[in-house]
Amino acid sequence: MNATDRLQFHQQLQHELRENGIDGEPWQSGARTLDGSPWLIDEAQWQQLEHGLAQRHRLLAAVLADLYGPQQLLQDHIIPADLLYLSGNYLLPACGLFNVANAGADPCAWLPLLSADVGKNAAGEFCVLADFSQLPDGLGYLLEHRLAFNHCGSQLPALPKAQLAGFFRQLLQLLQQPAADRSTLVGLLAPVAKNAGYFEQAFLANYLDIALVHGADLMFKDGRLWLKTLTGLQPVASLLRYLADAKTDPLELDASGSGCAGLLQSIRQQQLFCANPPGTSLLDSGLLLPFMPALCETLLGEPLLLPSAPALWLGDDLQLQQFWAAPANYRLVDQRDGRRYHLNCHLNGHLNQLAADSASDGSFSELKAQIQQQPAAFIAIELQPLSPLACWHPTGGEQMLAGQLRLFSLLQPDKVSVLPGAYARLALDAIALQNAEVPQAELTVKDVWVLADRGQTSSLLQSSAQQLSLSRHSGLVPSRVADHLFWLGRYNERLNLICRALRSALPLIANPEANRQANSQYAPEAGEDALALLRFCLKANGSQLVAAAHLSLPDLLEQMFEPQNSTGIVAVLKHLLFNAQSVREYFGEDTWYVLDKLQSAIYQWPQQLKWQQPAALLRQLDEIILLQTAIYGLNNETMSRTQTLRMMDLGQHLERALQTSALLQTVFVPLQPAPATSAALMEAVLRMADTLMTYRRRYRSELHPLAIIDLLLLDDSTPRSVGYQCARIQRQCAKLPQLAASTMLSPEQRIALELVSLLQLADPQSLFDSEQQATPALGMLLNQLQHRLRQLSDSITLSYFNHAQQHSAWQSF
Repeated sequence: MNATDRLQFHQQLQHELRENGIDGEPWQSGARTLDGSPWLIDEAQWQQLEHGLAQRHRLLAAVLADLYGPQQLLQDHIIPADLLYLSGNYLLPACGLFNVANAGADPCAWLPLLSADVGKNAAGEFCVLADFSQLPDGLGYLLEHRLAFNHCGSQLPALPKAQLAGFFRQLLQLLQQPAADRSTLVGLLAPVAKNAGYFEQAFLANYLDIALVHGADLMFKDGRLWLKTLTGLQPVASLLRYLADAKTDPLELDASGSGCAGLLQSIRQQQLFCANPPGTSLLDSGLLLPFMPALCETLLGEPLLLPSAPALWLGDDLQLQQFWAAPANYRLVDQRDGRRYHLNCHLNGHLNQLAADSASDGSFSELKAQIQQQPAAFIAIELQPLSPLACWHPTGGEQMLAGQLRLFSLLQPDKVSVLPGAYARLALDAIALQNAEVPQAELTVKDVWVLADRGQTSSLLQSSAQQLSLSRHSGLVPSRVADHLFWLGRYNERLNLICRALRSALPLIANPEANRQANSQYAPEAGEDALALLRFCLKANGSQLVAAAHLSLPDLLEQMFEPQNSTGIVAVLKHLLFNAQSVREYFGEDTWYVLDKLQSAIYQWPQQLKWQQPAALLRQLDEIILLQTAIYGLNNETMSRTQTLRMMDLGQHLERALQTSALLQTVFVPLQPAPATSAALMEAVLRMADTLMTYRRRYRSELHPLAIIDLLLLDDSTPRSVGYQCARIQRQCAKLPQLAASTMLSPEQRIALELVSLLQLADPQSLFDSEQQATPALGMLLNQLQHRLRQLSDSITLSYFNHAQQHSAWQSF
């Protein structure tokens, strides 16, 4: 390809990555650039890597089985006991985790999945820079890169590259093997907090068709783990863990962890298979690197095929002297807390600068004192001058970048399977690359192709000649997912109503007479119409400023559009996007594209708001309304009518009923005696609800508050009325899963019935007097509706999201 074609292909790849939502980087958070030319490895070189990694996998599995079992390696002084017991990554609660009849641990159980960073040193030989099993970072990125190339790679020459699907099929079979039947689940355990690898985890879980779960989704009961779902508790058979060791079980490990209490116990009782069980972080710390050749000779009786980066244990006097002879050549790891340091030497040879690749701000003298006080706690790993690789840059030309590969392998009783491909990471500075200190702008990644005719399939989806039982069951919905979808519906509708209210208020603000009077100290009658709509906007997201009646139009607008205001429109957008991104795996590509456009609208908001010139604001409000309305349109077109869509629908209609009731209360039931509602404000309310044409067909040009209340509150045939929302809510609540066998109505069904009954029993003529003033009956009705809608939201949360058990004394009410 020429430079133009390569640039176009590069842009297509980045667009594919962006649409998939994976724009993080497994070694550090931030953007990355996928190079359009893959890293090619011939079969002979790959066999060398494959055999070396397979041997390494068997060796490390045997080491872990011994260190958490009989500890013969400590008795034979191959691994120093001082080093092991000083390590914060050695988990005492994990000792004996897989012991069977006191015969020792099964190596396959200890290390089913391994990943390793491999690079070519200055001599052009492969060496292992680091081992990883605690978190299989990069596996989802590698898969996503290969799929992106498959989608965009028609311009590339046809090469006999090895396919990846077979490895992922074996991984899925490994996870599914412990499941006794279809009622037991396989999950990918991810951190609760948003992290740079979330999209990778969601992408991988979606590809493998397993549940993406957090610790809060799980419950330990009857000796095993259960997943909280909309239909109740479901047993979990296997987990692929993307959660740090110490965070896995807050009962036995770190109490502040986000995992699930009882996870270790469920493994002990052989009720849970974990593809990377807690305790494997010993590999990530580099503790074993200085002893790998001796370990291989002792446990396997053969030399190490794939050498490690040279490493020193500073508890040995000779190795400590070797380290002090050239400390700048090493990355230092404090095994007590996992901190990593890189010492930089100035030209005069004095060690006087400390740069840490983790959270540390001490001086070199302090670090030196720590080493002298307890040298047995430190491992020094030599930094390798990696061989450079030519890489095309999208701005033109080629760069020579240092590169390293992340490889993956599976250990089974009869074989070790190595993924025939890798995730490559490249940078200008080889030392910074190994220390994870590469700036985002300088980071490049490559897809690695093995030039071998291996595997005939490129997807887990395969044709089947076996008989198939038809099903319309969409699978279990975790409670956390239902919670996010419910609040996605609520925030999306809240955004819609706020933007519609602002769009109706801005033309009132643009009136010169209203502007003049609104700037006065007490905002007299001409500005009250706009003030009422703006107060509703702030109140809709929980603002307490609405009680301050002296606030003028500029004050309210400034609060509404302030990016840092937790109750402003930007905050609503952020809440919407957070809930959408938390269930990324449930949306199609088109929906994610719209969400991405909606997200960009936040950053296009004007920094200096000119409320006297609302034309620009109106255009942006129109765009936001269009985009967030498209979210529901796409989902209604693509999502099956299952509990996932039902939860989002319930959130949408509950929020619309709640906020429409609040709007009618703000407009027609003022807190203090006031003149009758103006025609301009009533017209703005009808425009906001998109019912002006319906009203004019019924009543022509006569604006009457009773007619508006009937249309927007009581008429269940109007799609934006409270009555329509309550009828829709009642139908959806009737289809929610029944968590207990009973002939009585569920709490949600009972509240929904009360909502519909309140509106059906209301007498429209009693809501206004002869002077078109609202009677106390209208205020009471609106208050009762809002109270029961909030009750319904709480009841859904307790029953389906938290699985809280009500006491029998309360169930009788």
